Amino acid sequence: MHRAKVLLIDDDDDFLEATALLLSAQGYAVVQAKNGQEGFAKVKHESPDVVVCDLMMTYKTEGIDTARVIEEDAGSRGIPVILVSGAYREELPALFKQNKPRTVKAVLEKPLHPEELLRTIEQLLADRRQHTETLARDVERMVEKWRGVPGSLVMILHEIQKHFRYVPRQAAFEISRVLDVPLARIYEVLTFYNYFKLEAPGKHQISVCMGTACYLKGAPQLLSEIKRILNVEEEHSTTDGLFHLQVVRCLGCCGLAPVITIDDTVHGKVQVEQIHGILAEYMKKNEEVTA
Repeated sequence: MHRAKVLLIDDDDDFLEATALLLSAQGYAVVQAKNGQEGFAKVKHESPDVVVCDLMMTYKTEGIDTARVIEEDAGSRGIPVILVSGAYREELPALFKQNKPRTVKAVLEKPLHPEELLRTIEQLLADRRQHTETLARDVERMVEKWRGVPGSLVMILHEIQKHFRYVPRQAAFEISRVLDVPLARIYEVLTFYNYFKLEAPGKHQISVCMGTACYLKGAPQLLSEIKRILNVEEEHSTTDGLFHLQVVRCLGCCGLAPVITIDDTVHGKVQVEQIHGILAEYMKKNEEVTA
């Protein structure tokens, strides 16, 4: 029987010892690390089911940064992280507003209440099992639709991306299992075609036109300003999952140059100083929805 594995990351030996005893008594396998760097190495080597990580270790936001590294790594981004903190509680909302990775699923205060920690871990494990089971059923349905058809692997991957908006790593594992195709072959196809996305796109897609007219009228400066404000590079999503940034060759709106689009909304004759206000509208709407 599989024992769920929990990775504890904290520079407090007493916390590690006490929490490890609590979790071991409940049947969990426990792995420990004393800082973010060691913790991420354990994530890669041990493949835990849940990570419990202190917010402040060798520096103030090491826990947040560790969670972000876990999220950005293709092999570990699905692992849920519980952040714990006994200090800077008043500052947490401000820290998370700019930096909260999507992999952080809960924040608990120290001293931890054993029942609350166990309940949170159990819920995260249940959610992850349900997600995995649902994904497996979806992938099997798509595989059966194309099984036996020449070129079926590419068509299956198209179906998966249409469904999920990208190709999750777990979906690639499921295709490998169901079709008995080497995982390396699946990633050969995924990386050969630029169409396929390997990370979840942001909620809102920003497209910056780099056609001749837009380029000459300041599109590179618009792109630089968007990257600066959102701290994101082209073809990547912001850490909060709100925006995905891409560059396109032409949007067909040359008379409105320079042009950017956000989803289906066209913004024409955009000036650099307008970028912050345009993005702020979407940030505000998102805050209203999640409030």
